[in-house]
Amino acid sequence: MGQRAANRGRRTSGIHWHKANARGLIASMTVLRFGLWLTVLTALLPLLNSEAAGAGTQFDEAKRVVLPAEAATTILKWYVAAGNGIAEEWPVSSGDLDHLEAALATALAKAKFGRPLQSLYRQYMPARWKDLRLIVVNGFDDTMLDFEKQLDKNVDLTQWKRKLVLSFGGGCLQWRAIYIVEQNRFMVLNNLGHHATVICNAPK
Repeated sequence: MGQRAANRGRRTSGIHWHKANARGLIASMTVLRFGLWLTVLTALLPLLNSEAAGAGTQFDEAKRVVLPAEAATTILKWYVAAGNGIAEEWPVSSGDLDHLEAALATALAKAKFGRPLQSLYRQYMPARWKDLRLIVVNGFDDTMLDFEKQLDKNVDLTQWKRKLVLSFGGGCLQWRAIYIVEQNRFMVLNNLGHHATVICNAPK
């Protein structure tokens, strides 16, 4: 009788010991899973953050410039309702431009723009629309500079880095867009009844 009681005591002790180990094992597995999840997340975050920037590398970085906000005034008058869009300085970062260009590459592809991204020059200007930051985009390609050179052999082909380029020719020698930074999207613009996020200066 005493022996059976002792055995029961040992079995009970054994059961409690296994439960304690089970709880410890579950806790260890939870910590391990959390550690693995944290490791995976740490590895993925840089990739996710660079995804948009990666898409922007299809453009030639040497062919982009940030002009003073004042240069955006004319384009804002054409495409944004009076009083809503204003040319206003704020510091445009390279990260802002990388995200913009990732979205721009997609917008140009949807518009079936048909020109290599590497050929495109981009002039960017800070502005505001209500309480949101805008980046006004003025774009053109090598054809525009070739045309300028034909008109004047002594023309300064670097002036696009300092002065807004405007043309009023037919087709799509030049195009424009307005990017809303906080919403990571482009406004839908209107030109002669033609609505698009990337608009040609003279749509066909």
